[in-house]
Amino acid sequence: DQIKIDKLINKSKLKDILFVIVSKSGNTLETLTILSLIKKKLKNFKNIIIVSEKNNNELYKISKKFDLLHFEHKKYVGGRYSVLSEVGMLPAFLMGLNTKKIRNNLLVHFKKKKKNYISKSASVIASLYFSKKINNIIFLNYSPSVQHFTFWCQQLIAESLGKKGKGLMPVISTGPRDHHSLLQLYLDGPKDKIFYVISDKYKSHSRVREIVTSQKNAFLQVLKRKKIPYREIVINKFNEEAIGELFSYFIIETAMIGKANNLNPFDQNAVEEVKKITKKMLS
Repeated sequence: DQIKIDKLINKSKLKDILFVIVSKSGNTLETLTILSLIKKKLKNFKNIIIVSEKNNNELYKISKKFDLLHFEHKKYVGGRYSVLSEVGMLPAFLMGLNTKKIRNNLLVHFKKKKKNYISKSASVIASLYFSKKINNIIFLNYSPSVQHFTFWCQQLIAESLGKKGKGLMPVISTGPRDHHSLLQLYLDGPKDKIFYVISDKYKSHSRVREIVTSQKNAFLQVLKRKKIPYREIVINKFNEEAIGELFSYFIIETAMIGKANNLNPFDQNAVEEVKKITKKMLS
């Protein structure tokens, strides 16, 4: 975002900001570009932490040259799967979250009851890929606090499962705002969508809360009546354990869906092709 970058560099006291620079490969074009702009404005840029693979990449070389704090990004952890590694846990720790608590529920999906649930769930979603009747996943989110989580899900699903002519398009939609723009299409358009309806149990007795909850429940009723497939995700409590459970669930489920569809959920060959052409154009 050129406007944000300009505002940051020209108006902020950069020496008072801690920068966490993250790139798995250590050679990501956008990351290196922004780092070079920051370096030009800093006389002594010790307030930079770098996370990258520990090999002959640009970020690691910069960390060694200027003696910057460096955290190793493990080679076997893919970028979109790295939220529970140093990539996500370091910023979480710096923001005051308890990273040990985030890890408490990571294995909950392997317990008998939960294991059966995630297996059945992944099987149902995988069958939708085979059927080719469903083309889109609509994340209809009624919980503003998890908006960024839905964007992470979008990347995870698109990059992991969009291969070999297969894939469901993950679309982020905001409720109840999109009731006034997209709901007509959702309910009366092509029956090629599955809805992930997300909400939370944030305690509030305000009229606004009552209206939003009623709108969500009304939407679910219509989906059921029209026999449109959906799953409902309700966040009971906002805490570290819930964050870890959410991230780990979608990571495991996505990998299982990929394997069921004979896809490698961990590569992204088409993306690499665009990167190579971009670098060629800029050289």
